[in-house]
Amino acid sequence: MTERTGDDAQLVDRLRRGDPRAFEELVIAHQHRVFGVALRMLGSRAEAEEAAQEVFLRAHRAIADFRGDAKLSTWLYAIASRLCLNRLASSERRLAREGEETLARIPSSHPSPADELERSERDAALHRAIAELSDERRMVVVLRDLEGLSYEEIAAALDLELGTVRSRLHRARLDLKEKLERFLP
Repeated sequence: MTERTGDDAQLVDRLRRGDPRAFEELVIAHQHRVFGVALRMLGSRAEAEEAAQEVFLRAHRAIADFRGDAKLSTWLYAIASRLCLNRLASSERRLAREGEETLARIPSSHPSPADELERSERDAALHRAIAELSDERRMVVVLRDLEGLSYEEIAAALDLELGTVRSRLHRARLDLKEKLERFLP
């Protein structure tokens, strides 16, 4: 779903005027992707739901600061990224990470039982490998490869140089390739 600048501008204007329906539209339009990023970063549905709610609360409180230099969705990703990275960095979060539910599963078609088992093993290995990446590398993989953001959008969302985004993504993919070699042809 591609946003149009005019739609963003109208929605932001309505949000700034305190239109409650505008906030509802913002949440409805972006909740699944914000939740998806949080889930993939944090690994826990409950924590991802809490983080997604916090993202929208922060966006609502800071809408006056939105300059419109980037798309509204990119700004929301920036808030979500910072919030998730802060949660991951907290010492309590590091201790609590053990035993939490794993990353969201990637949906698939209906293959044979043998194919399903192989896919399941591959997906589990991929999710483990992504979860084992450093927080900075995991964030760029999630935003690029799972959410489909452009390099420029990731740079804007994470407040990074374009070269840094490319470098982190390259290193993350090398890490993933090394961890998943047995599944590669």
